[in-house]
Amino acid sequence: MLIGRFALKSVLAIFFVLGWLLPISAQAETPRQLEWDDLVPSGAPIDDPLLELTTNQGFELETIASIRARRELGMISDVADEAEWGGELEARLKKQGLDIEALLQRYMKMQMAIKERNGQVVEALDGALIRMPGYVLPLEFEGQSVEEFLLVPYVGACIHVPPPPRNQMVFVRLNQSFAMKDLYEPVWITGRMKTRGVNKSMNVVDGTIDVSAGYVIEGTRIEPYEE
Repeated sequence: MLIGRFALKSVLAIFFVLGWLLPISAQAETPRQLEWDDLVPSGAPIDDPLLELTTNQGFELETIASIRARRELGMISDVADEAEWGGELEARLKKQGLDIEALLQRYMKMQMAIKERNGQVVEALDGALIRMPGYVLPLEFEGQSVEEFLLVPYVGACIHVPPPPRNQMVFVRLNQSFAMKDLYEPVWITGRMKTRGVNKSMNVVDGTIDVSAGYVIEGTRIEPYEE
C-alpha cells in the first residue's frame, strides 16, 4: 500500500507540474517577425509589358492608357488638348515599331491582376502572434493619445497620396491608449493578427476618405522602433 500511495503522489505531482508548465509555455510563444511583403499572398509572376520597353516608352504607354481611360469615362472630350497629345504619343510609339494595342491590352491585364492580388490577404497569418514595424496613422485623436489607428508601411500614407492597397494596411486596436510623440515616428507592433477586413473613414487634407484594411491586430504592445 505504501508503494501504491507513493506512485499516486508521484503521478499527482507530475500533473501538478504540467499544469503550471503548460500556461508558461503558451505565454512564452515567440512572435513571428513580419515585413510588409509578408502580407502579400504569393502567386505566379504577373506579366509586365513595361519591362520590355525603355523608361520613356513605358512612361508614354502609361500616359496613353490614362488618357484613354479618361476619355472612356467622359472626363475629357475627343478634341481636348490632352486627347490630341495622347494621339501624338501613340503615333510616336508606332513609328518605333511597337504594337500599341497589344501592349495596352497586356498593360490593362497587368493592372487588373495587381488590383486583385492587392485585395487578397495571407490566410495563414490568421491567429498568428506577430511583430512588425510601421507608421501610426490615427483615425481619431484624444489629445495626443490614440487607441485605434492604421498601421501603414510608409510616412504620409492616405494623407497626400492614394491609400495603400488593402493588404498593406493593418487596423490596430490597443488595450490602452498610446501617447503619440510624432506622427512620423516608426513603431513596433506586437499582437495577435486576424485576417478580417475593416472599413474606416478618416479625415484628410481634402476632406474624408474611406479606407479598407485587410488585417486587424487587437490588444497589442506598441514600442518605439529600433533596429
